[in-house]
Amino acid sequence: MDTKAFDELAGRVDGLAQALLRITAELEMSRRIDGARLARGWREARPDRLAENPQLQASRRVLLQLADQLDAARQSRAIRANVATSSGNWSVLSA
Repeated sequence: MDTKAFDELAGRVDGLAQALLRITAELEMSRRIDGARLARGWREARPDRLAENPQLQASRRVLLQLADQLDAARQSRAIRANVATSSGNWSVLSA
């Protein structure tokens, strides 16, 4: 695979991952899914002992990254909400 084709593929995979994270965060914020449980499931889906080849190892890394990013987004939202409520800005919670 040449560099141009690899860059195209990498960009497409990244775009799909970002879309998945945004959809997941929206569903989590609307309380339609349990984001923490989903992140745990992503972490458990491809354990290290079953990542037997380079493709499965890459898949495992992506699932772990997605779980970490979802958790980080949740923590960031919680911090923003906590700061907003402690300063009396309740409107941020309805956004």
